[in-house]
Amino acid sequence: MLKNYIIIAWRNLFRNKSFSLINILGLAVSMSVCLLIIMIGMDQYSFDTYHSKKDRIYRVHTTRYQENTGESASSALPLAEKLTTEFPGIEAAAAINSEIGGDVIYADKFATGGGYFAEGNLFQILDFSFKEGDPNTALNEPYSLVITSEMSEILFGSESALGKSVRFQDKDMRAMDIEEGNSVTDFGYFTITGVLNPNPGKTHLPFKFLASLNTMKSLPAGAVRTIEDNNWENVWTNYTYVLMKEGQSKEDLQANLDQISEEIYGPKYDNKHSFKAMALRDLSPTEFISNTTHVSIPKVVLWILGVLCLIVMFSACLNYTNMAVARSLTRLKEVGVRKVSGANKSQIFVQFITEAVLISLCSLFFAFLLLQILEQGFLGLTFNQYLKISFSQSLPGIVIFIGFSVLVGFVAGILPATYVAKLNPVSLFNKLSNVRIFKSLGIRNVLLVFQFSISLIFIISVVLIQSQSRHMLNFDYGFDKENIINVKLYNPDNYQRFAQAVASNPAVSEIGATSLIPGGGWNLSLEVVNPDFPTDSVQSNFFDINNQTVDVLGLNIVSGENLPVEGSENLVLINEFAVKTFNLGSNDQAIGRQLTLNEWEEFKNVQIAGVVRDFQFLSPDREMESLVLRNRNDALAFALVKVSGQNQQQTLASLESAWKEVNPDSKFSYKYLDQELLFIHQVLGDVMKVIGLISFLAIFVSLLGLLGMAMYTAQTRVKEIGIRKTLGSSIPEIIYLLSKGFIKLLGLAVFLSVPAAFFINTMWLNFFASRVSIGLIPIGIGVGAILLISFAIILSQSYRAAVVNPIDSLKSE
Repeated sequence: MLKNYIIIAWRNLFRNKSFSLINILGLAVSMSVCLLIIMIGMDQYSFDTYHSKKDRIYRVHTTRYQENTGESASSALPLAEKLTTEFPGIEAAAAINSEIGGDVIYADKFATGGGYFAEGNLFQILDFSFKEGDPNTALNEPYSLVITSEMSEILFGSESALGKSVRFQDKDMRAMDIEEGNSVTDFGYFTITGVLNPNPGKTHLPFKFLASLNTMKSLPAGAVRTIEDNNWENVWTNYTYVLMKEGQSKEDLQANLDQISEEIYGPKYDNKHSFKAMALRDLSPTEFISNTTHVSIPKVVLWILGVLCLIVMFSACLNYTNMAVARSLTRLKEVGVRKVSGANKSQIFVQFITEAVLISLCSLFFAFLLLQILEQGFLGLTFNQYLKISFSQSLPGIVIFIGFSVLVGFVAGILPATYVAKLNPVSLFNKLSNVRIFKSLGIRNVLLVFQFSISLIFIISVVLIQSQSRHMLNFDYGFDKENIINVKLYNPDNYQRFAQAVASNPAVSEIGATSLIPGGGWNLSLEVVNPDFPTDSVQSNFFDINNQTVDVLGLNIVSGENLPVEGSENLVLINEFAVKTFNLGSNDQAIGRQLTLNEWEEFKNVQIAGVVRDFQFLSPDREMESLVLRNRNDALAFALVKVSGQNQQQTLASLESAWKEVNPDSKFSYKYLDQELLFIHQVLGDVMKVIGLISFLAIFVSLLGLLGMAMYTAQTRVKEIGIRKTLGSSIPEIIYLLSKGFIKLLGLAVFLSVPAAFFINTMWLNFFASRVSIGLIPIGIGVGAILLISFAIILSQSYRAAVVNPIDSLKSE
């Protein structure tokens, strides 16, 4: 029986080529994006599936005390030992610290990467396969180092790495390799005690090496933030992993963590924290939290992408529903014959569902071809260099694709199949005009309005995203960013030598130094106290500059004077916003006033030398905030070199030559400031591409649906058109008759979608401090585009129907 259904479905597919092509094309383009999102979701949920004890592994997160807010993936360093010694339900716990990353040097070879200080217990919890070494002892001794096979191959080639002595220069890098270090600290010599095989799957804990945790106590002063065994204050650079015993649950661990939190932080006045148990399977994808160990797509973003694609997919299903209803009018007698011959409702239902599923499976073939193109486009997006999405095919993935396709076919075909199966066989042999479809087509009108409302919202959103992207590209930071090269210093002492070496370079007009790249998204904060209001401390941003930086960046000193050329840690500049925030009166009144700076409980009295005009030192999506510009030479991390815009390659070569001559122990690492500030624009551009693609598909599918309905209207009113033309109606009158219903529906779609588009786009634009306005232009572009294309489709089909010879129309049965 099923074979018979498939044969009939296949014949009908070829008999109605135009309808079949519209259905397959609409389903294929929509399905391709859904398949892409499915693959992205499968990738994001594939983290850490290879760990044998994954159901009993947890990571401890930190939140605000007795609140489930401000969540961080990190925790306190002593927590692992306390859990192990005081709670019998815990099989093992391990602490790791993220404050190591840089160059591993062996002879004349070096490998760069980030890693962790770690306890050997980590190997009892997470499955790491050793190529060389013993996991039970690899991290027992100070200055022990376990490296990946990739790093081993770079340093030692085919030689055994065990027992080799390597030098380590820390560059303040992190294991994700996203934060590029800009300082160098010599950690001394380490002994290779293990080499790890590559992970068999994706991990939330990527690294290039692990150093023994007890090494931290032997490092130079200030190399890491915490070396005390009982420091519960630092919950930002440490991570705790826990393996529960068989039979123990997440609730048992959470009870233990609540008890520890109350014991440690309950009596304290400030710096109070709570701990939260997170199962290994919940670490990716996750919510928006800080201090994560890997980059992944937040769960809410996956949901948003999924919803957008389902909207497009649902629109394609509606197209099929409309087309199936239109085709059913030409097949009513066929259905009547089947019913009179003994076919029951379920058999008729299965016949039409089989046709829908067959078309959906045909669409899957073309969707899979389109998917290959989409994958290549996604791999080229900026943020994928951090996400590293894998699109490798697998049997479970193929099964999911086929299952998804069958589901789409069932959803698309269930409404027409149900309706046709219920029809009375007697009425099926009457004239087709006596058969009413969906009660004057009210439901179909609603579906058309829905489709075009969604399309219009997408068009307006794309126009606004593009406008905001251009706005960010041309954003006025309030400082010069053109023709400025920022060079990493690695060591503050490198600056003076480099500045003197390039002073005579004719391509260099100014050179200064700073601790942070302004506008780059990074910020440091401290507390500021105005002595006139000693009980009111104000949180403020700060970074360090020298005297020349004001000229390099073109900062405008509106009151007072610049920092001294020779430098002074007792003098600072502040911005205009800080004058108001610190309650200092006017800009002139602020000059010479004293402030007390509190950074990590270290108090420093400083004097205000000058006030600079507000400039955007934070990322462009942030509101203006208070800023203190300090003048500590030992905090400088970047040289800012103002160069001419001509002969860039020659200029860079001369700068690199000067750097190598005076700083031979540090590499020459540079970026153009304006290019570095383009990152947010690039991310916005990626978002625009994704939303633009989904919008195009939504519009494309809606227009296919409109084309199908226009064809349906023309076919079902053939005789009416012939009679009207015989009685004297002109072609324009016929076109107006066939088009006016669609025009009214499009007008209703515009009326409903414009307020919705305004509301939706206002929400995401509010995330940007500097943003474009939602005016008549983006709305007008969206409305004009959708109406222009829709009118072209409606009028073309109406014209085709209107010019048919009445004799041919009246002969139609």
